[in-house]
Amino acid sequence: MNFKTEKLTLQHGNAEIISIQTNDQNSLTKSSMQEFAGMIENLKKDESIKGVILTSENHKFFCNGIDANTVSHLPKDEIADFMSWICILFGILLKFDKPLIAEVTGHAMGGGAVLTIACDYKFMLETGCRIGFTEVMFGLPLPGMFVYKIQESLHPTKVNEVCLEAKQYKAKEAKEVGLIDETALTREGIRDLSIQKFETLFGYPASAIRHTKANINQKSLLNFEEHLKNARENFTDPIISENLMEAMKAFKEKRKPVFK
Repeated sequence: MNFKTEKLTLQHGNAEIISIQTNDQNSLTKSSMQEFAGMIENLKKDESIKGVILTSENHKFFCNGIDANTVSHLPKDEIADFMSWICILFGILLKFDKPLIAEVTGHAMGGGAVLTIACDYKFMLETGCRIGFTEVMFGLPLPGMFVYKIQESLHPTKVNEVCLEAKQYKAKEAKEVGLIDETALTREGIRDLSIQKFETLFGYPASAIRHTKANINQKSLLNFEEHLKNARENFTDPIISENLMEAMKAFKEKRKPVFK
């Protein structure tokens, strides 16, 4: 199983806890992203669940993005389809109409940062964690739907730093720029933040929460299909795809990539 699930019973309703456990770095393959997307769609229909926590029991990684080993062995004609799935999953998370909390208790790089920013509330452990949109480091243009959400979430003066420089932040720095809402010293402290948030939200009418959340994310979903099309085209660009393959191989081989 790529994900572990458990119920969290609270005073005003139940939440589902989803723990990423794909591999030793919690990286993502197409099949694991599809599995996760299916879980979210099912939870959207499950009236017994009022909210979801996305977390990890891995002590080093929350999610380390797209799986480098898988990408480095892909045929060129499969790269665009594979890479598009992180965009599709992002859209599914934004359309999830119940409160969604990220408990970032390990590194959240690339796709890990994407999963985090798709959540309504982001709580991060103060030690041993970094978060960053590292796409440009791997030769990839940052897809437009990610940029929209980053622009909506971050301090305006930090958007270019996050998107163009692929800066990686520790927890308190991430809170300062707007990537993270709150931090805690322990995993237990992170869970307490999640419970407190749910206790508040679950006390309100679910219909009001659902429709308001749709309005909050509406701007970030503008022109989603166009951005997805552009992302696919970028992934099929010969230079971009070759740079991606080189970056993934270099990552696997623990060396500096040589880009075109």
